[in-house]
Amino acid sequence: MSKAFHLSFAVQDLTVAKNFYQEIPGCEISRDAGSWFDVMFFGHQLTLHQATENLPTTTIDHFGPVLDKAEWLAMVAWCNTKQLSYVLPPVIKEQCRPTESGKFIIKDPAGNVLEFKY
Repeated sequence: MSKAFHLSFAVQDLTVAKNFYQEIPGCEISRDAGSWFDVMFFGHQLTLHQATENLPTTTIDHFGPVLDKAEWLAMVAWCNTKQLSYVLPPVIKEQCRPTESGKFIIKDPAGNVLEFKY
């Protein structure tokens, strides 16, 4: 049984959104119909549509992957290289304990909140 999810939303500028998601390490465009595209986002499918009068944008409160620590650190490095602004800067809690965890939050160009955790 597959455990991947599909999330679909509209954005104001499809080209800007496509460039952003294509640049995220490991994310690839799988289908592109011109007015929408699918991106494989850490094993999950995001479908981004060009906003229209009948399909307005609505920002998503937050979503994101749960990574292992090495992947998470690589994403922090990527965000820093791209000079992205953090909504919540990278933080590690309970370091060197079994309950250790990390997270950071950024926004995509459409204002959707992406939370990266490990």
